[in-house]
Amino acid sequence: MTRKWQVMAQPDAAKRQGLQDDLGLGPVTAGFLVQKGIDTVPLAKAFLNPDFDQLHDPSDFYQMDVAVERIQEAVFSGESILVYGDYDVDGLTSTTIMTEALLSLGAEVHPYVPNRFTDGYGPNQATYARLIDETGASLIITVDNGVSGKEAIDWAKTQGVDVVVTDHHALPDELPDAVAVIHPRHPEGQYPFGDLSGAGVAFKVAQAVLQDGMPAESLADLPTEFFDLVAMGAIADVVSLTDENRAFVTWGLKEIEKNPRPGLQALLKSAKQPKDAAVLSETVGFKIAPRLNAIGRLGDASLGLDLLKTKDEAEAKALAKQIEELNNQRRELADQVFEEAMAQALAPNQAEQPVLLITGEDWHQGILGIVAARLTDLVAKPVVVMTRVDDLYKGSGRSYGDFDLHAFMAEFEEDYASFGGHAGALGIAIEEDKLAGVKEKIRQAGGQLTFEATPLSVNLLMEPGMLTKDFYEQVKVLEPFGEGNAQPVIGLPEVALTEAKALGAEQKHLKLSFNGGQGAVEALVFNDPELVQEALGQKQAKMAGTVGLNSFAGRTRLQLMLEDLSFPVSEKTVGPSGFNRSKADFANLYKYLYGQQERAIVTDLAAVLLELTIQEKEFKLMIQVFLDLGFVKMDGGHIRCIAQKQKRALDESATYRRYFAG
Repeated sequence: MTRKWQVMAQPDAAKRQGLQDDLGLGPVTAGFLVQKGIDTVPLAKAFLNPDFDQLHDPSDFYQMDVAVERIQEAVFSGESILVYGDYDVDGLTSTTIMTEALLSLGAEVHPYVPNRFTDGYGPNQATYARLIDETGASLIITVDNGVSGKEAIDWAKTQGVDVVVTDHHALPDELPDAVAVIHPRHPEGQYPFGDLSGAGVAFKVAQAVLQDGMPAESLADLPTEFFDLVAMGAIADVVSLTDENRAFVTWGLKEIEKNPRPGLQALLKSAKQPKDAAVLSETVGFKIAPRLNAIGRLGDASLGLDLLKTKDEAEAKALAKQIEELNNQRRELADQVFEEAMAQALAPNQAEQPVLLITGEDWHQGILGIVAARLTDLVAKPVVVMTRVDDLYKGSGRSYGDFDLHAFMAEFEEDYASFGGHAGALGIAIEEDKLAGVKEKIRQAGGQLTFEATPLSVNLLMEPGMLTKDFYEQVKVLEPFGEGNAQPVIGLPEVALTEAKALGAEQKHLKLSFNGGQGAVEALVFNDPELVQEALGQKQAKMAGTVGLNSFAGRTRLQLMLEDLSFPVSEKTVGPSGFNRSKADFANLYKYLYGQQERAIVTDLAAVLLELTIQEKEFKLMIQVFLDLGFVKMDGGHIRCIAQKQKRALDESATYRRYFAG
């Protein structure tokens, strides 16, 4: 997990003091504001307390007047309107906003969230044909999609069906021939903020339709009941939380906290959100969004639409229970596929492959992106994970650091059945008989590539004793955090640990404890079983992460979500038999074994010893230590790693004490 730290320049003392004096801010809050470039009183006021004046007029969108006229015509003449969304959180919230706005006007509305596996993303001619036949729609409004749907939209036009596109995704060279294309970065438009989410664009259209040409003069003139949905779409889709997005998210999080929709209240309860806990951007990012996204990953995302729309608490509770079960299923599937994919990724023949193409036979398509992201962290290079679907291998890729994976893979696009994405992530399908050739082309083209993790920007170096609840409260003033307003990262170069503990049924999460300024502080790392093994028994650490609170069983503690963790190099000990192995050596061997569980190590021992540069007797004695402690088991010619229920020290092993202890 070790990353290079890039310690940021410390804030100008005079500017920091000016904000403290004029706005009554604490030194931590004022310092981080100045560090972000928010170094004057007007800028700080606008940042800390967004108001109505920071919002832009919907009429500034290109073709908004055309879109409003066509939508209002459909509403008041009783036309059937199809709202066509997307299966992720931004798509679900966009669909809900547009549907509820039109229903409030008495429109005949039919919302539809496409199925990832049968409809795919965006406009689909076959799906349009089916839905037009079923609903009799004469107007389609796309939300969070549409700008890349030229063919399907052209076809709809031949059927006498108009389409209004509302979208925020990358613009193609040629826009669809729709009645109107509402997009914050429309090439002919002048909208002053280009980074709205799909939900943000849907809100702007809904606002314009509901206002019916009347200018808004205050928040009371806006459909504020949609702020919660706009906030969720912005956070989940990782758009910049600056400009009017910051205002939407600030207000929307307060709405979820104080007056949640029945569906969100039930979902947060199933996610074990404490009743009196603040709803922050991380609440959406780590509790709400993964659960709603899990629905579309595994099946029909309309369940999420039902949850957001329902006003009935009993129905909300039942829907939240279904979603929680799906999310648990998503976790299990992701963990299962990750274990299988990891064995391939860590195989010796992958060491020289610059971009890993990992393939499976029966892996669920909906979780391949999650698995690819986890593997990139493990192997420190880009990874594409695919599964066989008929005669194709289909899947998702994730990049590493700032490498443009999409541009690199696009060089071989003629060999793909389908391809799309951006620098950091992509979707791909390759015919089975072309897969080996693609791998070889990648190997040759990327032979000189090297990948480096993006340096970790550290805002402030601290002593553990400086960590207090007051420090956290001063950081919290800067919420909501997200893209464009990163949560400050603190670095603790020297930490004396009081405990290192494995968490979870499979013991793959890590909790470190140490003393802060007002009691115990917990530091957490998730999904890193190798790091867990390395950490057990450690007494000192260097760490960096973001500060939060953990409320559990009526107790609240400071918590660090770690982004970097390392331990001092152990001094070598030479045992009575002359073996020279540190605890770190044992941890590295365990990490190696963890990645080689599908390899018949016993029968392939000669090659293993060469890879590890270790003598056979020493290797076997170290394995015996693991056997003594129950860390591994022999399974034919394989060595299988066993999940640990509790930590055990190496010197509990008689073999370790005899051959390795000093």
